[in-house]
Amino acid sequence: MKRRREPGQRHMVVIPLFEGVQSIGFSGPADVFSAANAANASDTAVAGEFRYDVLTASPDGSPVRTSNGLTVMAHRTVGEVAEVDTVLVPGAEGVPAVDRGTTDALGALVGRARRVASVGTGAFVLAGTGILDRRRAATHWEFSEELVRRYPGVHVDSRDTVVRDGHITTAGGGASAIDLALSLVEDDLGREVSQLVARSLVTYVSKPGGQAQFADLRDRDARTPALRKAQNLISSCPGGDLTLRALSGHAGLSERHFTRLFRAQVGMSVREYVERVRVATATRMLVETVRSPESIAREAGFGTETTMRKSFLRVLRVLPAEYRNRFS
Repeated sequence: MKRRREPGQRHMVVIPLFEGVQSIGFSGPADVFSAANAANASDTAVAGEFRYDVLTASPDGSPVRTSNGLTVMAHRTVGEVAEVDTVLVPGAEGVPAVDRGTTDALGALVGRARRVASVGTGAFVLAGTGILDRRRAATHWEFSEELVRRYPGVHVDSRDTVVRDGHITTAGGGASAIDLALSLVEDDLGREVSQLVARSLVTYVSKPGGQAQFADLRDRDARTPALRKAQNLISSCPGGDLTLRALSGHAGLSERHFTRLFRAQVGMSVREYVERVRVATATRMLVETVRSPESIAREAGFGTETTMRKSFLRVLRVLPAEYRNRFS
């Protein structure tokens, strides 16, 4: 969504604040927009041509306490905001507690905005206004299933860090707030300015891989003891015989019943679960040891390094070597 720049144009970014908001969700983007202003000011060809103005708004205009204990002043109430181009809703450490009146006022605000964005669990606030119905959206990977449960009309993408659907852009959370803001700057001012801002903040315009690389298998434990027995075998022996026949036999169930029960209780197929466990095993060895990729692939149950690379790209959207370089 590239916007034509006009002389003297000012771009109002409104950031709603609420109790428990994560400061990185609004301070990170604010720093990106400030750096973009500085980059424009340093370019004599475009100086003064485009400028971001950032305005914060709380439910009643009062200061809010962030999740890390800081107190932040708001410029005004959400209902008092008149001019708006972009609305950017930050997230919280959990699901934000926003009352119905604030949600309604925010709904009116996003209805007037040219574009709308959220960071992390700020997607819950946007979903409450109805604007995410039948749209793809990202939230923090730990809360993806909760967003689906509360708002089944939202098509939640828990893999990508930044997801765009029309004029709405949502990010996974935390540092992805900066990724989101950089993508908005690129829309407005082009990739060259976005790269310049990224360099000034010592970050990337876009990072390899999505937030799937940070997800794990918590809350995937089956209720049935026989299935948990199979899960324990998968976790303890990822390099062993984990075929459907072997696992169903270990659980004492028919293959058909085991397959149906496993998906119903774990939320994914047996094959997907085994692959996730093997990828998780390999990531730990990549970070904690200096073993070769070939050795890790065999130990984790992939058999070959080629198979491991394919699984990493499918599950984490990043190659094993990239994962090791980034986290070891």
